[in-house]
Amino acid sequence: MRNSTRVVTGIMILCLLVTPAWAIDSAASYARLIQARSLKCSFSLSMQADWRNGRLETSVNSEEVTSHFDSIDLKKGTARLIGNVGAGDVITILTAESLTFIEKTASGNLNFTTVFPFYKNNTQEFLAVTSRHLVLPNREGVSPFPSQHHGTCQVWE
Repeated sequence: MRNSTRVVTGIMILCLLVTPAWAIDSAASYARLIQARSLKCSFSLSMQADWRNGRLETSVNSEEVTSHFDSIDLKKGTARLIGNVGAGDVITILTAESLTFIEKTASGNLNFTTVFPFYKNNTQEFLAVTSRHLVLPNREGVSPFPSQHHGTCQVWE
């Protein structure tokens, strides 16, 4: 073996020895996330804000919300969302930290779902959050009714 080959091999081994395990795990989970073409998500804990009469009222809810992102195409930046009330096309944005889906509803409201390349303890389910930026009619006219839901997404094959 040539000296330059030994040096490169030594550096590679040293890098592996000093790289924290979480960094290796994170790289592997990120690779798994970006290879997924379908993700089934379940959100079980949420916080809602109600701005009726211009005053903020919040509530915590444990109602389960599910979403299924299918036909994920990171090159085109697209996916198909299959939800509780129908299906539609969404935008996908991949960053070094996460994969985000953006839905514009027929009424013009925006929903964002971000899937992180980190697993819920003792599972292969990715941590995820979805935020719904809604404006809803009420007795006084219309008011913001945003919510944020926390849960996980699993690769659906």
